[in-house]
Amino acid sequence: MMVILALQLKYWMVFLSIIIAGGEPMKTLGCENDSVYLSCPKGYAVDVLSALYGKKDRRICHHPGNDNANCAAGNALTITKFKCNGKQNCVIEASNRVFGDPCWGTIKYLEVTYDCKKVIISTTTACEHKTLKISCPHGSYLWIVNALYGRVNPLTCFEEGQKTATTNCDASTAMGVLESRCNNLRECTIVAENSVFGDPCFGIFKYLEVDYECRNSNP
Repeated sequence: MMVILALQLKYWMVFLSIIIAGGEPMKTLGCENDSVYLSCPKGYAVDVLSALYGKKDRRICHHPGNDNANCAAGNALTITKFKCNGKQNCVIEASNRVFGDPCWGTIKYLEVTYDCKKVIISTTTACEHKTLKISCPHGSYLWIVNALYGRVNPLTCFEEGQKTATTNCDASTAMGVLESRCNNLRECTIVAENSVFGDPCFGIFKYLEVDYECRNSNP
């Protein structure tokens, strides 16, 4: 049941982001030890405006015996910006492990306000077993906005004899792998293989799709 609710929340946030991207800032919230989802439509990236990890309102994530309603981790905005800014989608855990514990014994929450900022992206795709290469002009560097390894439509990298019917397959590792190998470089190369990303849907012919931004080295 909790998994279903979490997925419903995730897709509701995606829907909400699409409706009001470029309009009023969005707000998302998760109680302690929950995951908080920030999401923007394609061509937009998260820009965190404010973040609170702690408790300022007893009514939010209320738990009997927790009376402290005046605590906040001083690093919440810095950490949330570091983890989410410039990405199309971001998941961050509302936990002491991430932010420290500003008020021991109190059930806390993470509340984030953010905009979806329009960015100029390039998109490139490599079918499974092929090599993907991305690069930026001299004087600029790569910034990964979104990455998918799996299959979310039957037409991309369609090949006779290959299974491509699955449309709900996305390796959770893709964004992290691309960020670690490509961010802040002028060019990078990566192979679209299960050995790199894991296998999110066994037997399905997959592809790697990357949205990236070329940022000026000297803004």
